[in-house]
Amino acid sequence: MNAFSILFSDIFQNYDIGGFVKNRTLASLPIGCRYRMVDFMLSSLVKANIPNIGILATNNYNSLMDHVGWGKDWDLNRKNSGLKIIPPLAITDSGVARSKFEALNHALPYINSMLQKYCIVADSNIIANIDFKEMLKFHEANNADFTVVCVRRKPRNGEIEMLVDSKNRAYDLLYHQTGADYECDTLIKVTLMSKEMLIDIIKKGNSKGWQDIVRDYISKNFNRLNVYVYKFDGYCKVIDSLDSYYNMNMDLLNEDVSKELFLSDTEILTRVKDSVPTLYGEKAKVKNSMLADGCKINGEVKNSIIFRDVIIEEGAEVKNSILMSGTVVRKDAKLDYVITDKCVSIGEKKDLRGDKNRQFTVPKYMDI
Repeated sequence: MNAFSILFSDIFQNYDIGGFVKNRTLASLPIGCRYRMVDFMLSSLVKANIPNIGILATNNYNSLMDHVGWGKDWDLNRKNSGLKIIPPLAITDSGVARSKFEALNHALPYINSMLQKYCIVADSNIIANIDFKEMLKFHEANNADFTVVCVRRKPRNGEIEMLVDSKNRAYDLLYHQTGADYECDTLIKVTLMSKEMLIDIIKKGNSKGWQDIVRDYISKNFNRLNVYVYKFDGYCKVIDSLDSYYNMNMDLLNEDVSKELFLSDTEILTRVKDSVPTLYGEKAKVKNSMLADGCKINGEVKNSIIFRDVIIEEGAEVKNSILMSGTVVRKDAKLDYVITDKCVSIGEKKDLRGDKNRQFTVPKYMDI
């Protein structure tokens, strides 16, 4: 495919995700038992035969580097192309990029070295199987300057509605500061453009203090640009809050969602870890849950997502929860609407409860 890609490992906004991205990038946030956030976008790009993918890192990207490595598990460990993590350069007081344009400016040497004609710029917190081959065909057929991806749903706070004509050409946009109660063509942060266009925008954006390609450039130039909307009608979630993170994981317990994401012709690739199968004890009870390898289950699990190497002892009850790898739930403990980070230990007879709209979160390595 005659395109390369730039992925943002973070989205340069003050999204906390319950403290789970305090010491890691959003791209490396664990999701769905054995995956990381970036796996979904990477897998769609690999399916489209994108030969070069650069991930723009900002800070706390050790876990991202540990996960993707040289791209071997995505067949991107190649001699002259493949996967590259582009770390921050110390051009600001903090030593890291403060906006997407500063991050893109860091990547200019990488972008200039690319031989492909087009570039796909995307956030890595998008959970969807996007057909980038079809998107490029759509882009070329319409002689577009920009093609952006939209999904049909109600826009949330801070999201953009694209206004399009009958041929899906955009002529304006609306910024919904407080969301809206109607469905519309809601923008997700995936943009296709030429390499030359991207370089020109980066240079202009840095000199003018721009923050976002769509809001700061495209929105002001509809009259002279061919901007088209590629409408995506499959499952799509943008993870930018604890609520969206929790709901996306719970969506995986829906058979239709799981089939679309994991049993489509786009294989979701991730780092391979060899481990033993999960062991279920005589008193284990598991209902409507997803469990990874290496677990030891002797208690009750219901409506939950359980990552690798989790131990749930006899008498413990885990409901409506997400337990990341290495979590231990001791005997007779009760968890309901709880999200634990890695290597958490829940003591005997502890009772931790959140609710559907406000989950109880436990930081990494915490003993309770």
